[in-house]
Amino acid sequence: MVIQSKVLVKTTLALGLMLSFSITASIPHTHAEENNVGWKDIAVGGRVSLGVKNDGSVWAWGETNRGGVFGNGEKGPSATNTKFPTQVKELNDVISIAAGSEHALAVKKDGTVWVWGDNLGGQVGDGMQTTLETGSGKMVTDNNRAVPHQVEGLTHVVSVWGAWGKSYAIKDDGTLWAWGGIYYKKPDGSTGTYTYPVQLRFQNVSSISTGFGDNLLVLDKDGTVWMLDRGAIVKIDGLSDITAIAAGGVNSYALQKDGSVWAFGSNGLGVIDGQNLATNKSAPQKIQGIQDIIDIRATAGGPLYLKKDGTVWASGNNHGGQLGIGSYDNSEVPVQVKDLMKITIIGAHGTGYRSLALREDGTLWSWGGGYSGDGTEWYRTEPVWIKSKDDEASPQTKLISVRLDGTLLSFEQQPTIINGSTLVPLRKIFETFGTHVTWDAGTSTITATKGSNILTLVVGNTTGTLNGKSISLDAPPTIINGSTLVPVRFIAESLGTKVDWVPETHTVNILTK
Repeated sequence: MVIQSKVLVKTTLALGLMLSFSITASIPHTHAEENNVGWKDIAVGGRVSLGVKNDGSVWAWGETNRGGVFGNGEKGPSATNTKFPTQVKELNDVISIAAGSEHALAVKKDGTVWVWGDNLGGQVGDGMQTTLETGSGKMVTDNNRAVPHQVEGLTHVVSVWGAWGKSYAIKDDGTLWAWGGIYYKKPDGSTGTYTYPVQLRFQNVSSISTGFGDNLLVLDKDGTVWMLDRGAIVKIDGLSDITAIAAGGVNSYALQKDGSVWAFGSNGLGVIDGQNLATNKSAPQKIQGIQDIIDIRATAGGPLYLKKDGTVWASGNNHGGQLGIGSYDNSEVPVQVKDLMKITIIGAHGTGYRSLALREDGTLWSWGGGYSGDGTEWYRTEPVWIKSKDDEASPQTKLISVRLDGTLLSFEQQPTIINGSTLVPLRKIFETFGTHVTWDAGTSTITATKGSNILTLVVGNTTGTLNGKSISLDAPPTIINGSTLVPVRFIAESLGTKVDWVPETHTVNILTK
């Protein structure tokens, strides 16, 4: 696709300089705003998974759509299930997603909250509730929502979380709100279901997590961890400088700023590495054999770790195959999930046995119990690729990364290796260096200007010019999937930077300092 454009933008590079760049071109490329290939966010619930595509649309899949959790307008016993991601209706501009057992939540850019799916606990937040006939489980009143519904009176929200029959939201002022079957005392002293949001007695909240039961973990912005245990607010002693929390089926986990992980029972006590903490009332214990962690989640079976090097690890009960090791064998020590590298986001929920991961290139991977989203009903003991589009090309086996002074660069079209040279999208790399670019469609000629340097390249030609002098390229500029790719080493070094290639990780390091 060829798009006429003239853009004037300012960007700050990693070295701290403010540069201006201007692009006046018809250079073949794919606009990110128009690109519906790839994913940018994920969330996991008990029986449902969610994904946000690069075009901003929200998609859902799982074991059942009986409660309307796919958000496509269908619900009840006759609701279909394609076993592939299904688009949620009437949702756009989403910045955060979450899922409970069979309901889902989303936050829009305007800070409003939207919920759909099962409403047995009043978790949809519309003032109504689905009821069942006592004993038989037969539905008497169906107030489930098959399309997203806005929760009235709830604004300035930055993130949400779902649990069994419960919904939670964190506002930008750090307050925590909840609705559904939460265990929280009403003004009259009773406890029960709230069908509208109520503010809980927490302030300065950074994030929350829930697992089985009524347990609620709360991470304060000061790095301390608290819980709501049967209506009482309790601080977890022995935890400080915590950056992330995850509640599992039996145990809960806290990630410390130094990359270490600490485990404790979901109610402050529990079982860790075969040791019954409910008996000895031990404080949180550091998990051995794992370090350099940058994020954690937890399934009902145990923790899921994302390491600094982009690998994913897991441990615990492997009931759903969520350890991702190709079997259902349990492991008390952390083991590496197979074939996952360069992961940026992980997803899991303390009430289910499925895990998700997003790779640097926006590809989505799913494994564990239930329907993974690849069209099958089978549990997956190893990660499988979940397409974002029917005709999406298969992902690269060895993903190429490009980092500018340590900061990862994202591309609409992934870099590739041709004849031993690494090629990257021209538009992104030139924008990064604050370069003025023009395109001559008649001759397929690219002219890049930065200061006194003028670089001219021709698509398909290994010969170009730099300041009027002929130069040879290791590989010619190439058009792939509508994007023009150029050899990164030659371009970067021509613009006065140093380029380093790390073969072990397929990483290009561009150094300006």
